[in-house]
Amino acid sequence: MRGAVLAPGGKTILALPSTAEDGRVSRIVPFLKEGAGVTLSRGDVRYVVTEYGIAYLHGKNIQERAMDLIAIAHPDFRQWLVDEARELFLIYRDQEFFPGGYPDALETHRITKAGLEILLRPVKISDEPLMKEFFYSLSDESMYLRFASARKDMPHRRLQEFVALDYSKVMVILAVIGREEKETIIGVGQFSVDENTHTAELAFVVKDEYQNKGVGAELNSYLTYLAKKQGLLGFTAEVLADNAPTLHMLEKMGFEIEKSEAGVHELKLVFDKRR
Repeated sequence: MRGAVLAPGGKTILALPSTAEDGRVSRIVPFLKEGAGVTLSRGDVRYVVTEYGIAYLHGKNIQERAMDLIAIAHPDFRQWLVDEARELFLIYRDQEFFPGGYPDALETHRITKAGLEILLRPVKISDEPLMKEFFYSLSDESMYLRFASARKDMPHRRLQEFVALDYSKVMVILAVIGREEKETIIGVGQFSVDENTHTAELAFVVKDEYQNKGVGAELNSYLTYLAKKQGLLGFTAEVLADNAPTLHMLEKMGFEIEKSEAGVHELKLVFDKRR
């Protein structure tokens, strides 16, 4: 590990099972026991790998490291780790958490109509810093068209609505470029399930400099696939009347305007069961 740190272009990778003693204890813990020997500093460790995923820790703060490591811990111990991290003030005291693993099988690579290579993947609970960076990078116009509000701030409590999810009820898909060491979110799409109608409300936003490059189309196409796979019957969407690009794209997808009032169009798409 120390040799990898010193080598040009070297990367340290710490691989370990998530549990020990036949699954009775977690190998990822809130802190080491008093007097435990430590041969590597936290600055030496870049990647930590378990059977549940990869955590890239280099350059991250304590809160980010804690959430990344909890995400790759054994599912039986994640709630305990979150509770302990709250008590130790390693993470926010109001940090939300939903049990269940990250659905890595839903990650997929796509090439947009403009030739842009992107990774589409579900949001992770550890993505809060990336999401904050994404929203703060949007122009005032993009924020207004997405949220119908001129508010620019995205506090922790608001960001949790995007990252701490029950994937069976809310799906947030990120369009990402770059490698895991330095990922950049360029688009976010989501749907929220209405259990009464078995439909979902669709919404998305794309970073200004990546608009009109097919990112939104890929997000919507993939979200439609996931919604059909989940057995949903269709999508609804609310779009500002002056958001012409989004209205045009949704109409191409088959959305129909149901009604319009106060400058907002309500659209609906019923899935074709034959496709």
